Amino acid sequence: MNSNPVGEFREGEIDGKPFLIYTFLSQRDSPSSSSSSGEAATVSGEPLFLCPTLRLKVAELKAKENDVEHSFLPLDVSPKFPLIHEQAEYMLDSECCKLPLLPLFWCNNKKPSIFDFICRACTTQEPGTSYYICVACGDKFHKGCIASPLVFKHPFYYPTDPLQLYSPPFGRLLKCSCCQIRIYGMSYYCPSNNFHLHLFCAFKPIPFVIDHPKRHPHPLTFFPKQSFLPCHVCSLIKGLIPTYVCVRCVFVVHQDCIYFPFVIKISRHHHRISYTSSLPSGKLSCGVCRQKVDNNYGAYSCTKCDDYFVHSRCALRRDLWDGIELEGVPEEPEIVVEPFITISAGIILHFSHGHHLKLEISRIYDEKMVCQACTLPIYEGSYYSCMDECDFILHEACANAPCKKHHALHSHPLTLKVVTSEYEDNIGRFCCDACQRESCGFVYEDFRGKNDDSRRKKFKLDVRCASVSEPFEYLGHEHPLYLALNPEEEKSAVCQICQQSEDESSYCRKLNCIECDFVICFTCATLPYKARYQHDKHFLKFYEAKEANDHSEWCDVCERRIADSRKKGFYSCDDCCTTLHIDCLLAEDMYMKPGHTIMYKTEGFGEHYEKKLHILRNNTLSRPFCNKCGQRCRQKIVFKYKEKYTFCAVSCQKLVIDYS
Repeated sequence: MNSNPVGEFREGEIDGKPFLIYTFLSQRDSPSSSSSSGEAATVSGEPLFLCPTLRLKVAELKAKENDVEHSFLPLDVSPKFPLIHEQAEYMLDSECCKLPLLPLFWCNNKKPSIFDFICRACTTQEPGTSYYICVACGDKFHKGCIASPLVFKHPFYYPTDPLQLYSPPFGRLLKCSCCQIRIYGMSYYCPSNNFHLHLFCAFKPIPFVIDHPKRHPHPLTFFPKQSFLPCHVCSLIKGLIPTYVCVRCVFVVHQDCIYFPFVIKISRHHHRISYTSSLPSGKLSCGVCRQKVDNNYGAYSCTKCDDYFVHSRCALRRDLWDGIELEGVPEEPEIVVEPFITISAGIILHFSHGHHLKLEISRIYDEKMVCQACTLPIYEGSYYSCMDECDFILHEACANAPCKKHHALHSHPLTLKVVTSEYEDNIGRFCCDACQRESCGFVYEDFRGKNDDSRRKKFKLDVRCASVSEPFEYLGHEHPLYLALNPEEEKSAVCQICQQSEDESSYCRKLNCIECDFVICFTCATLPYKARYQHDKHFLKFYEAKEANDHSEWCDVCERRIADSRKKGFYSCDDCCTTLHIDCLLAEDMYMKPGHTIMYKTEGFGEHYEKKLHILRNNTLSRPFCNKCGQRCRQKIVFKYKEKYTFCAVSCQKLVIDYS
C-alpha cells in the first residue's frame, strides 16, 4: 500500500487563535523519488489529484477478483495524479477518468446550494473551503476528500493500528464514532477497534484553547489523551471526541458538549427543558431512555416539573429535538383549537363533517358501523352519528381528538386532517410513520414548510398511533411501556407479538418495558385488544401465537390452521371457542374505508400509470374471486379496478396492469 503522506496536522492560526490544522503537503514538503512509480504530476509545486471515482472503481474491481465485494473495501491507490509517462495500469481502462481534477469556484466563495453540490466521495453537502470537479465524469468533491491519505493518524486518536481509507459495504448502517452521523461514502476505518470516522470529521481544525464563558468561566485547553475522563456536561467517556479541560476547576468537557444549547423543547415532554450543572440528590431517571441520571454531572431538567430529567445526549437526539435554541425566546401560549362546536346537550358540529352529530350508545354490534377517524368498528361505548342519516360515525374518543397535538414520536406539532379521495394529488390514502399501515382515516401531519419545501416528506400518524402516549398501558403486559430504546436498539429489537425485525418488514416504531425484556411494535400495540365478530355475541380477546394450543386449532372464517397465519397472534372467544386470524377478523387492510377511492401511481413496462381502486363492502351473496391470487375474497372489503378486476387486498393489485 502506498502510504506517502498527503498532509499532516500542524500548528497554525485561524482569526488569530491557535489551532491544529490539517495541511496538505506541497511537492517541496514531501519530495518523492523521480524513479518511483508513485511520482505525482504538479502545477507550481502543488500536486494534482486523481478522481476519487477512479480510486473507488479500482477497489471494487479488486474486491470482485478476491470475492470480497460486500465487505469493507480498502483503497490502495494514491490520491496524487501520476506523471503522464508513469501512468499506472489502473488508468489504462478506456472508461476511467484520466484527467486530473480541476478547482471549482463559486461566486463570492459562498457555500454552494444543495442543488449545486454533493461530494461524491463522502456523499454529503458539508461546507468546505475549496471544491474540485472531474471534467471526465462531472462529479464534484471537497478538496479534503480528494486528497484523503490512505493511512491516517489523528491527534486525538491513538490506536495500535492507524486509520485506513475504506469504502463501506453497500446498505450497511455505519455511524461516525466522532459525530454519530451516518456514513454513506468513503471514510476512515480501524478494523481492530471498529472505529469509523467521516472524512469531514477527520480534517476539521482543532482549537488549542476554547473560551466560552457561557459554558465555563475560564478558558479550556485541548487535552489529547482523554479516553479515561468523563465529561461534566454529558457524563460520558468519549475517547474519540476532542476533550478540553480546566485545571483550575478540574472541569472536563467534550468539544461538541461545549456548545450544547441551554433551553430546548423535545418531543418527549410538554414543557421546555433547561440545562443545569447542579442536580438534586436522590434517585433520578432519564425521561427518554429511562436509565439512571448521575447527580454528579449535568443534565436537562424541567423547571415546571420537579421530577423530569434527561441525559444531555438523549435530549439532543435528532429524532427528539428540532435543533432550535430557545434561550431568550419568550414562550407563547399555545392556541387550542377545539375539534367541534357544542350545539346542545349531546349534539355537536365536528370540523370534519357538515352535519350535526348526535351522541349515541352502542347496544347491538353492527360491523357496518365504522368510525370515519380510526376506521375501526363501533364495538361498544358512546359514539357520534350524523343526524341527517348519512353514514358518518365517530367514536366519542375520536371526536374529541385535538386538532393540534404534540407527540413523542415527532419534534414538531401535528395537525389533524381528514383524508378524502382528493388527498395529496388524489391518492386518497397515507402511510402511518409509526405502524407502516396504509389508511384512509384521519391523519395527523406535520405541515411545516409545506409551501416552501414540497420535496420534504411529511410526518404522518394515524389516529390510533397518535393516541399512544407514555406510559402506555398495554393490556397484554403487566408493566407500563415506554419509547425508551435509542434508534439503533429500536431497529434491531424484535417485537414480542409478531416476531418481525427490521429486515422482515417495514420499519415500525417500538415500545418497550423498562422492567423486563418485553418489546412490542406499534402495529401490534394498536390492534384492538378486544373485538367483536358478527357471529358471536361475546367479545373476542387477542392472544399471542404461543397461546394457540389452549384454543381452537382452526380459524372459523378461512378454515385454515391458526398456526399458519402470516401474522402472529389471533382472536378467540373464551365462552364459545370462536377463533379467528387477525386478518380474518379485522381485514388485512383494516384502515381502509368502504366507499373511498384510492390511487396508486406506479411504473410498468417502462411507462407511468395510475390505478384507481374503489373500496367496496364484501357483502354480496357469492364472494368474488381475486384476480391476482385466485382465491375467494373472504375479508370485509374488496378493491375494484375498472369494474372488471377485483382484489382481496391492496397487496394483490400491485402487479396487475391494464392498458385498455
